[in-house]
Amino acid sequence: MKYLGIDLGSSFIKTVFMDADAKSIVDRRSDEMPGKTECAVRGAYEIDAAQIVRKVTDVIEEYAAGYPEEIEGLLLSVQMHGFVYSVPHRRDMYVSWQDMRCLNQRKGDRRTYLEYLEELIPKCDMTENGVYLKPAMGMCNLYAMLEDDPSIPRNGTLYTLGSYIIYSLTGKNVTHAESFAPLGFLDVHHRCIHEKIIQKMDFGRIAFPEIVWKDCEVCGIYRTGNCKIKVFPDYGDMQVAVLGSDVHEGDMVINTATASQVAYVSSEFVPGGYEIRPYFGDRFLYTISNMPAGRNLAVLVDFMKEIVFEMTEIKISTAEVWEKVHSLAGQQDENLQVDVNFYKNPYFVKGGSIQHIFQDNLHIGTLFSAAYQNMAETYWKYAAILTESVGEINGIVCSGGVNWRTPELVRKIQKISGKQCRLSTMKDEAAAGLLCLAVECSKKQMKRIVKGAYEI
Repeated sequence: MKYLGIDLGSSFIKTVFMDADAKSIVDRRSDEMPGKTECAVRGAYEIDAAQIVRKVTDVIEEYAAGYPEEIEGLLLSVQMHGFVYSVPHRRDMYVSWQDMRCLNQRKGDRRTYLEYLEELIPKCDMTENGVYLKPAMGMCNLYAMLEDDPSIPRNGTLYTLGSYIIYSLTGKNVTHAESFAPLGFLDVHHRCIHEKIIQKMDFGRIAFPEIVWKDCEVCGIYRTGNCKIKVFPDYGDMQVAVLGSDVHEGDMVINTATASQVAYVSSEFVPGGYEIRPYFGDRFLYTISNMPAGRNLAVLVDFMKEIVFEMTEIKISTAEVWEKVHSLAGQQDENLQVDVNFYKNPYFVKGGSIQHIFQDNLHIGTLFSAAYQNMAETYWKYAAILTESVGEINGIVCSGGVNWRTPELVRKIQKISGKQCRLSTMKDEAAAGLLCLAVECSKKQMKRIVKGAYEI
């Protein structure tokens, strides 16, 4: 059986064409994610949802034309926390996890929308949801959107990014619990919508997607030419990456890409100072997100590019900066300290800094070495919060593009943690995870076919 797997990330839409029987990737491609649109709202990060659907549909159509009647199913790995809120006569926009409008001041109030919500919905109300209020959370930004613009009706339809694509393909607004939970509305422990929170936020008239928990449930059929493609639910991109990282019992995952998280797989729901997200096989993924990541390092890289351009009017590429940074990896200074937490979030509210600069220690190599040190220390500090509940960590799997491209960071993590670190088995963990899912879905489909034939 052949399957299409599409990973919708922040920068790219990556596609893998897979042979589930051979457990192999036949073909792959990468397309740019549509860019964010101009928006008058401070902190907003919106993308035209129709453009994303068009990109996905074009990919499916091209493969369907090249492999008529061969494609059994479509698997989606989708960035989380964001949403599409659809109402008549208003363009459907995907509000990304990078949207921070809930940090804006509430109308007629000294508090931000997030601060108001933290009083309206105390932390104890969110315990069973496995997530807590934070700037990237869809629930918080949806509330800010509707409060800021009363002309937007409160009886619209809510989609995850994945369920919006599924709806566009099949007519069904269906989402996997993995994708829906990070919005904040789902009681993960009891597998239901948290009605108390819905009522407190005056969201009672909003139409929510149908939530599925089974990993290989068919949500609908997309027909094109001679192909009838089974569409499976939208899986969380982090969960797919962890699945593809070859995590063993007792391993911790440090995933460093555009964003970053530390995570641990468990079969128990034990609340603590972390998020608990649904994971494959009716398990849970204990997660601490908002860790320093690729976008934090990009702040330093972009500054260097700006310096070169302002001084010489020469535009150098990000790749050129990184080539130089890697060539200077041996430069270190024990005094220089870099706090790379430039993005405000619940863990880091004061911004980053560079400290203890002396006349001879501020260089490109020492700057990035200190940045890696800070990242590794931060990962291990928050990993310790997970160990309070999960016990001893046997080893660390370093996944994500930043870890693969930056061996200096992995070495820092291993030194600071004192644990054996290894890279994930494939550089593209999302592709590996999608292949694992294709194999599993293929097995389930064959069982149903055999069962159906037997019953007939």
